[in-house]
Amino acid sequence: MKLTEPMVDRLFWRAGFGPSAADRRRWKGKPVLALVDWFLTAPARLVGPAPTKDGMALDPIKNDDDLVLEWVDRMIRTTNPLVERLTFFYHRHLANSQQGVGSNQMLRTQNAVFRGYADLAHNPNASFRGLMRDITIDPAMLRFLNGESNVKGAPNENYARELMELFCLGVRDDRNRANYTQYDVEQLAKALTGWSIAGTDGMDPHPTPTFNLDSWNNGPKVVFGVQQEFRVRERTDPGYVSAKDPIELVLRRPGAGRKPYETHARFFLRKLWHEFIVPAPDARTMNALVAAYLAPVHGVPGLHLKPVLRRILSAKALFSSLAEPDMVKPPVVYVVGMFRSLGAHVTDNLAYRALSLTDQVPYEPPNVAGWEGGNAWLTTNSVLWRFSLAGELLRRLPPVDHVESATMAVKRAVTELHRPWVAKATMAIVNDAASRSPSGSADARIQRQRLVRALLLAGPDGQVM
Repeated sequence: MKLTEPMVDRLFWRAGFGPSAADRRRWKGKPVLALVDWFLTAPARLVGPAPTKDGMALDPIKNDDDLVLEWVDRMIRTTNPLVERLTFFYHRHLANSQQGVGSNQMLRTQNAVFRGYADLAHNPNASFRGLMRDITIDPAMLRFLNGESNVKGAPNENYARELMELFCLGVRDDRNRANYTQYDVEQLAKALTGWSIAGTDGMDPHPTPTFNLDSWNNGPKVVFGVQQEFRVRERTDPGYVSAKDPIELVLRRPGAGRKPYETHARFFLRKLWHEFIVPAPDARTMNALVAAYLAPVHGVPGLHLKPVLRRILSAKALFSSLAEPDMVKPPVVYVVGMFRSLGAHVTDNLAYRALSLTDQVPYEPPNVAGWEGGNAWLTTNSVLWRFSLAGELLRRLPPVDHVESATMAVKRAVTELHRPWVAKATMAIVNDAASRSPSGSADARIQRQRLVRALLLAGPDGQVM
């Protein structure tokens, strides 16, 4: 399957933050898998000026706004946007908040863990198993879901419950059977005891988890009917699978009429699929995804991310509805895409304000389940601010004046904005607005350009991808 220009656009929006004209020139006519493999193998570099706020370098450790701006800047300047999109996916799937953690440094450390499993050029064998092993004892997670207070004699069930409910299994499987019981939660909590955080003031540049044998519940626990003296991180090498590892037991989820790991696979892959594709996968597609996800790689047991991402990003379903995009841009994708389209960079607090007013600030999810998403993004207030962002950026980056007709003004705007997708009916409205706009002076023509560009970037068609 060869890439058309709309297909290039679709992949760069779903796996990134929108295409540039150079992206279209490079990939149009190439095989779909060539671009998909580039996303999965190309190193991510940061290009362009470093972020500032009002002329000063950011201070993400001490300033909450700067913590967000630091990550938004990476999204704007990265050469391989899939890395940041996956990092943000993990952040939403394994959601922690600044309010709940209380330490910017811990959140930055967690963000680096997520990026380590998103940067598949440097970690081609990254697996969900490895991510869950690392995140279970991540300092921010230990703080957010009370893992540091989960000790022998006083177990805390918060992480054990979310590990099964939100992160790995779901409450019920696709046959509507319960995936765990309250007893499983209680026993799993005991299996997760013993971990705390070194540098608990949150300012340590390298906050680290520590294991205390005395606070670990060393007796036998029974989870899913399996009795074992479970212990987290008995060994750290990624290929080691231990019967004593409670994370592995949750991922395997024995019984329930499924093969080992299949309950987890179907839950997680459905969520990963919908990160990129709106229509649900049919049974045949889901079975193929499960098989790819569970297949061993270089002798290491399955749950590897790269093979299944390759299938999802090259699926025909990803390219459905090219003439009428069916996915609403989340605020982070919308805001970062706007900055990238206009060649803007982080120089003040605008990106933070825009995300705050459109209800998706990184590190500030509404709850442990992350953000709802979908059509919920398009509220009356958020849509107004989406449009206002275009006007704000265009005032800061005014177009160059040209003495030209309304038709030529629209063509120039389309070209300089890297030809964003606009339906024919919308383009007719844009052309009509341009023809009605005054053009007798340089100021009037610049105002016309701003109007046209705002309609192209932030009109109804600019909200979808």
